[in-house]
Amino acid sequence: MHKLAASLACTLVIACTIGSAHAISEAEAAHARAMNDIAATPPCCHGGDDDEWQGYEPNFSAAELEEMLRQSQIEEAESRRQHEARMARDPEYRSFFDGFWNFRPAPENAPGQHCAARFYREGSGMMILGPSQESPSAYLALYGPGVPVPKSARKITVQLFQTGEQRQTVEVFNLPMAGTGGNGMLLMAVENAGLLLDGMLDKHRFEVFDRKQKNALYILEWTGGFAARDQLRSCINAKQ
Repeated sequence: MHKLAASLACTLVIACTIGSAHAISEAEAAHARAMNDIAATPPCCHGGDDDEWQGYEPNFSAAELEEMLRQSQIEEAESRRQHEARMARDPEYRSFFDGFWNFRPAPENAPGQHCAARFYREGSGMMILGPSQESPSAYLALYGPGVPVPKSARKITVQLFQTGEQRQTVEVFNLPMAGTGGNGMLLMAVENAGLLLDGMLDKHRFEVFDRKQKNALYILEWTGGFAARDQLRSCINAKQ
């Protein structure tokens, strides 16, 4: 890691137990064939007239459709107005959408150890965990509603995209995490905390997909990364 390491399938089965062949009359056999034909060819799909279609067809006039669109636009504009008004008056509400940092300082008896910074935005979070006496590595922890929640810790392979970097295929630890609203967590180890801090950008976007790059597991973009980097570096570099 250069910068932050890191059917429609429908099957109709008709099972008919009618008894032995000699007990089936010709009329019964003809009826069974007719039922099979009807089941295999739904209305609207055998080339019949339009009046044979049994489904629902909306029958709105042009004026009604125009009014529905107008009403939808009014409701959308009102929802946007309420959102912007609350963003202006409610700092906590605004911080949920804009994102915010908080920090955990080192313990008084262990300066430079267990320093941590967290960025949280719209239900997803990222934590940068500094080294400690127990673990000299730094860690990058990602959690959010799209992250799998395993029964126990496991290793998985993911595709990582981040600002300024090519796609990286990386192995990460995936674990359940208490205190994150029931979300799972992806944990990446970085041997050198200095390199991790040096790779932090002021505006930095992370996207994590599964191994085959089909499903997005995590997306977050932080802002204010430089100030967070400096505060975290100061904590890690503190001496007794």
